[in-house]
Amino acid sequence: RHTHWNAFVAAYRQSPFFDYYADEFHRFYEQKYEFLYDFNGELCAWVCEQLDIQPVLCPTTDYVTEPQSVDDFRERIHPKRDVAEAVPDFFPHPYYQVFEEKQGFQPNLSIVDLLFNMGPEGLLVLRDSIREAGR
Repeated sequence: RHTHWNAFVAAYRQSPFFDYYADEFHRFYEQKYEFLYDFNGELCAWVCEQLDIQPVLCPTTDYVTEPQSVDDFRERIHPKRDVAEAVPDFFPHPYYQVFEEKQGFQPNLSIVDLLFNMGPEGLLVLRDSIREAGR
């Protein structure tokens, strides 16, 4: 946890919204979680709250191999697959990034990158990144 937090500080200390979110974000790295699932759930809820997003998340109580009549996102994003194939309607809209001058815009880094660099306007970046079919 300490190493992970220090990596965030090193990468985002100079970002426009780091100081605004740092204290609240740091609490996730101070607290010990028994399960990664709990950490992910609380962090996801916090990020959604910061961006004023109200998703309807319905976790299952049992593992379902082939869910029926629900969207299954478990394999949607994978490090060995192209994001454009997995999410064909998402075209990352460029936004300010700390190292953009050296590395150019890096799409699909993380929601934390978007939040620390754009703050509440991150919601507008997400909106502008979604394109309807045929548009």
